[in-house]
Amino acid sequence: MDEEEADLPFGPAHAGRGLARVALGLAAAFLAGSSEAAGLRERGRQALGRDWPWLPSLALRIHFAFGSEFSPDRLEDLQSLILGDPGFAKALADPDGGPRIRAWFPLHPQMASPVVPGLQALPQLATLDQLADLLELSVDDLDWFADPQAWRAPKPDSPIARYRYHWRRKRDGGLRLIEAPKPRLRRLQRRILHGLLDPVPVQPAAMGCVRGRGVIDHAGLHAGQPRLVKLDLRDFYPGIRASRIHALFRSLGYPTKVARYLTGLTTHCSPPRILRALPYGEYDSPEQRMRTRRRAVSLCDRHLPQGAPSSPALANLCAYRLDLRLAGAARACGARYSRYVDDLCFSGAFDAAQGHRILAMIDDIVREEGFEPNWRKAAVVGAGAAQRLTGLTVNRHPNLPRAEYDRLKAILTNCQRHGPSSQNKGNHRDFRAHLQGRVAWACAVNPARGEKLRSLFDRIDWRQG
Repeated sequence: MDEEEADLPFGPAHAGRGLARVALGLAAAFLAGSSEAAGLRERGRQALGRDWPWLPSLALRIHFAFGSEFSPDRLEDLQSLILGDPGFAKALADPDGGPRIRAWFPLHPQMASPVVPGLQALPQLATLDQLADLLELSVDDLDWFADPQAWRAPKPDSPIARYRYHWRRKRDGGLRLIEAPKPRLRRLQRRILHGLLDPVPVQPAAMGCVRGRGVIDHAGLHAGQPRLVKLDLRDFYPGIRASRIHALFRSLGYPTKVARYLTGLTTHCSPPRILRALPYGEYDSPEQRMRTRRRAVSLCDRHLPQGAPSSPALANLCAYRLDLRLAGAARACGARYSRYVDDLCFSGAFDAAQGHRILAMIDDIVREEGFEPNWRKAAVVGAGAAQRLTGLTVNRHPNLPRAEYDRLKAILTNCQRHGPSSQNKGNHRDFRAHLQGRVAWACAVNPARGEKLRSLFDRIDWRQG
């Protein structure tokens, strides 16, 4: 117990006879020891300076309500229980003078046990000071970056804008907003990614943005299968709201306040001015324009930004239950399942009718888990058609599509005959590095065919310009 209030998390401004302030001081006193009723009553007496008649019954209520789950992380729950106690409320309403806090107890928050199975040791971040130390920030700077109080879009001309924005068209004609954090915030998000998120295991079915897994692993799992069932998730990143990210950090054991600051650092609400820059297609119908604008308006709510380095890992962790349920459903159907970011795929030896039933089952599970399916990209594909997955053909084994392979082969051949500059139609700054990367990708997908392209690349005379 500390008679001085300067070192406490509440401070002198909280002292007094206000209902919430007295409940807060009592909660801190109760949390300074065990949940045994006698100890609760004694600490309450010391905090209030006398033994009030309603203290014994309140101590018993707390003992039975919390039991062994009694830790500083339950401060808000305990404060709410005290405020709802009839004896406490009646005493505070006494015009002759109710209870007030005479001595404040210091409160030391602790991390709770994480609920994630197979989790390695995570950094102990029970206080904002510890979080600031991990991120190498002062507490004031941490407060500025996390902006825990506002949680709303800044004004269009605000000097505190932390992101840059641009709209990008998708291949299917839709739009995607890229929200790129500015350098300092990006560095903080990378520290969160490597320090807090990398040790957390993702579901084995998640193939995208996971170390040691990738496009070829995702495609290879479904190669040579009689039938594929494919479905995309609509607005995968922006569809994950701040409340979901906050719940994820809480499940890792972080106290409410630390989880709130981590959520503020890794989520974002876009300013309304992005709507003025919203591009529309030349042939968009009024209904399509309305749907596009409605999705853009939803970006003004706090969400996971596409463009932040921490977003893919957070999205994979938020989709853990989705992957778990779909993997279990696949096993029950005798099928295989994996997810590459927002692309879901089932494969197996089932007929077209079964494939459509599986597609309906996937839709139900996706919606129950809080995601939205994109039926424009849903498909059931048999072995007699081109089975494509994340840009690769998987009818027999992962391979580049024939048209893509032939196009790259023609470019390399023409570079030999007419010089590299004649083939740089995309005005690449380093055309040699661009082609070298495409050839390396072909070698990774299919080494035998890739070596043929590599031999063509090696014969190009780059002195021709």
